[in-house]
Amino acid sequence: MIRNVTVVTLVVLVAVVLIALVAGYGNLSLSILLGGIVGLLNFVFLSKSITSLLNTDNVAPVMLIFNMVRLIVVMGALFVLIYLKLAEIIGLSIGLTVSFLVVMVAGYLGSGKKS
Repeated sequence: MIRNVTVVTLVVLVAVVLIALVAGYGNLSLSILLGGIVGLLNFVFLSKSITSLLNTDNVAPVMLIFNMVRLIVVMGALFVLIYLKLAEIIGLSIGLTVSFLVVMVAGYLGSGKKS
């Protein structure tokens, strides 16, 4: 399922970026792409973390630290992109929102299937 969500997210991101490019927002489209990639990487690492957490009998403190480091890295990446003016805040927000919505819709649609 993670692979499907990744592919669908990339397809939707490319579509949104192309729409922004056609509308004449070049820098915004790059920001949307960067925001979507950051959101997608966050989702992939979160899913790997949850999978390894569910496959163990006890919760290791290392997993808790890993999740905090992941959050700090995502926030740090967003801060650097904004601080160096490599991306616009609205574009990052749109990209993060697109990746989040795709994950939410995929989770909702996948929850109805019986395994």
